[in-house]
Amino acid sequence: MAERDFVVDTARSVVADLAPDELALFEPVSRAYLRDPKKVLSDRDRPGAVLGSGIDIAIALLSPVALGVATAVYEHLLDKTGEALVERGGKLFKRLRRPKDAPEITADQLDGLRALAIERAKELGVADDLAEKVGDAVRTTLEREL
Repeated sequence: MAERDFVVDTARSVVADLAPDELALFEPVSRAYLRDPKKVLSDRDRPGAVLGSGIDIAIALLSPVALGVATAVYEHLLDKTGEALVERGGKLFKRLRRPKDAPEITADQLDGLRALAIERAKELGVADDLAEKVGDAVRTTLEREL
């Protein structure tokens, strides 16, 4: 459940920052994404395919991209947490179980996550300038939340 919450909350925040008019469609898109991420991401090129409702603006939605980027960021954080767990012999796991003592993410790590978000957005076919904005929104969201 933590993955689902992180992905949806992070993506919703990105959409709220960059395309607030999409928030009304975010919930159905996120539900479809959680059921079948590959289908939602691949259907971005077909009008109405994301929601199956014939809405022609579906190809312009940022929501699927934000969800795909948030998933990539979550997986990266999970990988890094696993690496740290192995390196520290379980100490990090104990800290993660107690939210008050959760490790903080450094500015350099946030910059790396921003770069990852930009790269993933570009992989999903987003123009460079929008990919930069997505990366900035992801970084801002992570700064606020973590």
